Amino acid sequence: MVFTAGTARGPAPDAPTPELEILLRHAAEARAGAARAVLVRGPAGIGRTRLLTLARQRLTACGYTVRYAAGPPDGPARTRTVDALLPPPPGAADPAAAPGGLHRDRHLIHRRALDLLAAGPLALLVDDAQWCDEASLHGADFLLRHAAARPLLLVLAQRTGAPGPGTPVLAELLARGRCALLEPAPLDEAAIARLAARACGTPADHGFVTRCAELTAGNPLLLDRLLTAVRTLGIPPDADAVHQLGTVHQSVLTSRVPELLAAGPRRARQVATALAVLGRAAPDLLAALCGLDAGAVDRTLTALRRIEAVAPGSPPYMREGVRGAVLATLPAPELRDLRIRAARVLSDAGRPAPEVAEQLAPLDRIDEPWMFAVLRDAAAEAPTRATVRAAGRWLRDTAGRGLGDTERRDLHVELARAAGRTVVSPAHALWHLRQALALTPDPYGQAPVAVQYAMLALGTRRAPEGLRLLERVLDGLTGPAASGPAGRDLRTTVVSALLAAAVNDRTALPAARARAAALPVPAGHGPADRRLLAALSAFAALDGGSAARAADLARRALRADEPGTAGWGVFCSSAVLALADDVDGALAALDRVLAPDREHPPLWPRHAALAGRSLLLHGIGDVPGAARDAWAATEVADPAGAPPLAHLALSRVLLAQGEAARAGAVLDGLARTAGHLDRSVWERHLHLYTSGEVRRALGDREGALDLWRRCGRSQEEAGVTNPVLAPWWLPTATTLARLGRGAEAAGLVEAALERTRAWGTPRALGMGLVAAASVVVGRARTELLAEAVETLAGSPARLELARAEYRLGRELLALGDARAARGHLRQAIELATRCGSHALTATARRALVTAGGRMPQLAVAPVDSLTPSERRIATLAQRGHSNKKIAEALFITPRTVEMHLTNVYRKLDVRGRADLPRGLGSRPRPAARPPARHTADGVSA
Repeated sequence: MVFTAGTARGPAPDAPTPELEILLRHAAEARAGAARAVLVRGPAGIGRTRLLTLARQRLTACGYTVRYAAGPPDGPARTRTVDALLPPPPGAADPAAAPGGLHRDRHLIHRRALDLLAAGPLALLVDDAQWCDEASLHGADFLLRHAAARPLLLVLAQRTGAPGPGTPVLAELLARGRCALLEPAPLDEAAIARLAARACGTPADHGFVTRCAELTAGNPLLLDRLLTAVRTLGIPPDADAVHQLGTVHQSVLTSRVPELLAAGPRRARQVATALAVLGRAAPDLLAALCGLDAGAVDRTLTALRRIEAVAPGSPPYMREGVRGAVLATLPAPELRDLRIRAARVLSDAGRPAPEVAEQLAPLDRIDEPWMFAVLRDAAAEAPTRATVRAAGRWLRDTAGRGLGDTERRDLHVELARAAGRTVVSPAHALWHLRQALALTPDPYGQAPVAVQYAMLALGTRRAPEGLRLLERVLDGLTGPAASGPAGRDLRTTVVSALLAAAVNDRTALPAARARAAALPVPAGHGPADRRLLAALSAFAALDGGSAARAADLARRALRADEPGTAGWGVFCSSAVLALADDVDGALAALDRVLAPDREHPPLWPRHAALAGRSLLLHGIGDVPGAARDAWAATEVADPAGAPPLAHLALSRVLLAQGEAARAGAVLDGLARTAGHLDRSVWERHLHLYTSGEVRRALGDREGALDLWRRCGRSQEEAGVTNPVLAPWWLPTATTLARLGRGAEAAGLVEAALERTRAWGTPRALGMGLVAAASVVVGRARTELLAEAVETLAGSPARLELARAEYRLGRELLALGDARAARGHLRQAIELATRCGSHALTATARRALVTAGGRMPQLAVAPVDSLTPSERRIATLAQRGHSNKKIAEALFITPRTVEMHLTNVYRKLDVRGRADLPRGLGSRPRPAARPPARHTADGVSA
């Protein structure tokens, strides 16, 4: 088996090579009257074809009659190689078919050659001689022996590692000394350096040349293609490019494989195509799919490994790049038939349903019942987006074909559950649930589907629809059935879902609040009770009464740790705990949703939880950690499909990092794509609040004040009085004070102080003191700010503490106490730096310079220079976790892990993870009391 490699470009199109000079010396000896034969042998791409091309040109110029032929790729063909070299007269019969025809055939070949030799020297050149039929090669040997005193030159080119029909005969000719052996040598580094300089237009670095030699083994064809790709990509041949060559070389090999297969033998294409369809499969499965025996498949796999179409190892598999390139060459109907055949082969072999479903999912239509049965089983075992959607296509396209309404409803519910575990946006799952509801006219049958729909629609534009659906279903749960135990449990389930949906709907919130107030607090024994507890805790938080009471309800909602609890109730309860300053409890709740060891977790809650954790980390002053989660929450195929909270979290991170314009762009994009934003409670007010902060950062104070006042009016209309949920009143008061309008802010501050005292957390009380300081002057202001610093030091809000330190330092400086001001400004700089708030750090540093201070030395040791994200990733790496495991645990990409580790290695001046010091898991001692954080790394062994 062989694969044509094409013609490589050498040092120059017609430049002589040592191999050509040797070949021409043999030609000169043959011209003198002594027939010569040369076997040119080497691997693909070494330059055999180019050598024969140059030889044809030179021999023709020297007066030779040159005949050229190439062996057919699949063994004997209609035209023998010898007949292509020395064609018989027109109409001549096949002498090999007559009695005694073989002997007569060889003499006729001899006669044809003599006729040509009568006119002068004759050169017979055969490329890919391993493909030639044995009769042709034996005939050439006969001719060579019987024309020994004639000016005859026979050149046979053989590709090594590619056995064909002529391989044994070539070995025999060489063993008997009938021909000289010529093996083109690979290019040395000096030649590679010349070629690289000519291709790239600049001298190549020695390391670049060495790496090229390692990757191509001096193969001219591979080197030519590698340098062409380097030039096309604009990569200079310097030391910095060395690390990129491996990736470029792999792409060159990938693009080369279809070309080699197209020119190669048919069975190579069969096996390669079968493996491309299956991806990874044992030889017996490949044999069943491509119709060859196992031995032929094994031999073909060996050849495919030589051209790197198949990766080493067992069972054989094809790299994704190569696989895609091979599949791209197949016509759509042929690929569809292959996938269906592959699915049948895998099914007959007893392979798992998800593996069989991989073949069916890409089909444009699912038109046979057995296909749907496979997809359904796969969706239940290990759902993927492709398999669930393929099953949905069958269910949609086969409406009314033998399935009853009940069976179709159950299938839609089943696929909705699977879809919720595979896609970020719940739109596909919601479509299935709408179909199920349409097939269920009875309210009692609709109730569980409606609850599932409403919970899945939370945070999407379908949320109001889910709310209306629950209200309609609840109105229909009447009659005798409603008074029994089952009926009461069902009503509780619907009511809890209704309250959960209404707690984030401004229009439904007042009625839902009244309904919630009339309900007794449940014991929390079942999922519906716990969902109701979560909703009640959210109402308590929005009402801004006692943080302790709201947190108690949230903890009771989280009390059970059982499968299926990592949904809306967990997310809602964590938000309440975060508002109540219970950071450990909030993080633990979110970790339940984000646990990497959960099998097929729903992606929508996971991305919402990432967004929630980002907001929480931002609130406690871990901006790098917040950035990590915000980017992960928005890192989806369709960014518009990410939860609105993800975009809000990202905007707050960008704002803290000093990128107000980018933060504003994120908020503007969210306003355009999230049409349901105005109805929400949590997202709308956070959007208005953050938009105001962006306006202020960009210098538009009046625009900022307008947005914050809109936020306040909207909260008042919805009955939201919690002071730390979108605390618009604090920047409003401080901005009015900076504008000299303190009296205008006095009434606002008085109301805010009342609410912060009612909520009672250190964060709320400290923020209230900062607001109160804005409406007084002189020492009274510094005293309130000092009290705010002391209060916030007992809270997890490190960034708020940094802001309070900055304000206190600035006020002391205004009063002429530069020495005291410098101390607080240094504290502000250190806290802001450790929090990752570049904007506040820069502002505080300018104030410190004004106060006559020098920049503080923040990192007393290299380890202290690590950001929280770098420290956590380095800790996991030091414990032996791979980049992939770390990425899974922290819900980031492996590339992000690699980037952080590179920064860690640079800061700590170490070579790799093996040199990372111990004790990375302990945090540097902050200037103020840090928030308690959970210590579990979340990586499964």
